[in-house]
Amino acid sequence: MNPLPIILSRPHGGLSIPVEIQDRLAIDETALYNDCDLWIDKLFDFDNPDLEPYVPKPFTKGVLATVSMPIARALIDANRPLSMLGKPDGPVKTQTSYGEPIYSQPLAEDLQEKLIDGYWKIYHQQLEDALEAHHGNVELVIDCHNMAQHGPSAYKDPGSPRPLICIGTLADKDGNPRPDRGWSFCSREAAFETVALAEKLFGDMDLLEPNPSGPTPVAALNQPYAGSYVIMQHLDPDKQKRNYVDRGVKPPATIMVEVNRGLFVGDQDAHTVIANPNEECISAIRQRLYQWAIGLLDIFNADKDL
Repeated sequence: MNPLPIILSRPHGGLSIPVEIQDRLAIDETALYNDCDLWIDKLFDFDNPDLEPYVPKPFTKGVLATVSMPIARALIDANRPLSMLGKPDGPVKTQTSYGEPIYSQPLAEDLQEKLIDGYWKIYHQQLEDALEAHHGNVELVIDCHNMAQHGPSAYKDPGSPRPLICIGTLADKDGNPRPDRGWSFCSREAAFETVALAEKLFGDMDLLEPNPSGPTPVAALNQPYAGSYVIMQHLDPDKQKRNYVDRGVKPPATIMVEVNRGLFVGDQDAHTVIANPNEECISAIRQRLYQWAIGLLDIFNADKDL
């Protein structure tokens, strides 16, 4: 076996409920469904037989490792820092993306800590273990997400239409590092190459329910999302130097991607009815994501700034 030298992080695709809080919820399965990165396991199933025509020599299907969170993101969010514990959109949330209270009564601090220890920390340890297990072989880490067609009501962009694909490099919309952070996942040139490749691959796709306001951009850089706490936590410059450069190994490239759920679910809101996955649409997206990931390996291997 010779899978692609990629590790996939999927922190938001679960729908399970921790046993510790099953009897404390004020929301139902529909709310969890509409807050989830739906079918992320299918979109980024890079071992699927339908990818066979796209597998480049000398590789086989699949990737080095995939780390997935089984718990619903409305309940445990591995893509939020512990410094946000107690905040509405923190690692243990108090409200959904649409502003609905999640719990009938506030969770005690010791219960929140139990959830962090039992789920949040496990996800991060699994990703750390995967990075170490494939040290020296992994060339790219992709943080895999999808997003609602329009900004949810409790977000910073309520009602705003989103592009088909959002690519996050932790920089600004022009690909430049933000002054308050000073670094990004890749160079400006490489970032725009990833956008151009996404535009080429996804340019023939349409939303299931087109936006009445007009055409939707195919791909956007750092809009509406610029990056991933998961990647910042494990592959910031200090950790890259300590874990890779100082050990004589080139650090893996990193990137975040968001796929518009309007391509395979529809234009969701808080009350969208639970439905089975649209396998035809998901397959079409998966094939394009796989080709995009292969292209990223070439882009980042040529990027002099990595």
